[in-house]
Amino acid sequence: MDQNRYQPPRANVDPRNREPGSIPKAVAVGAVIDIGGTIVGSTLVAMCYAIILGMQGLSSDAIAQALSNADRWSLYGIVSMAIGTGMSVLGGYQCAVIANRNTYLAPGILSVVSVGSGALMSEGQSALPELLFFSALTVAAILGGASLHTRKLAEPPSRPAAKG
Repeated sequence: MDQNRYQPPRANVDPRNREPGSIPKAVAVGAVIDIGGTIVGSTLVAMCYAIILGMQGLSSDAIAQALSNADRWSLYGIVSMAIGTGMSVLGGYQCAVIANRNTYLAPGILSVVSVGSGALMSEGQSALPELLFFSALTVAAILGGASLHTRKLAEPPSRPAAKG
């Protein structure tokens, strides 16, 4: 017997040793987080902005006009963009966690799904340079979020300090 019977058994319980997960499941969960989270977050920001505009005495028609014609680089636009980018980072991270691979295949597919849905939702309202900029931002955010998990997989497992 090679183990001391008074010591607890040793097991490799490092979470990095899990089996690879399902890529379709990883992409689906990442898309729900990214696209769904962006929609919910943007709706909440729009509601807060509408309340602020209503407190300033604007009519409901003026509020609807202000929300539909908001400048992308106004405070409202930047906050909405930050929420969308944050959701893309979170979706990319969760996609990589579920896929649990050293590659960026699942986050890459998620990027295509997210950029495609964003282009479909814009319905041609954005100019091409603007659409390309936001698409590149989305891809960078998703792959950046995925890299947070992928870097953990690449690190060597930490060894406990030897007792002397």
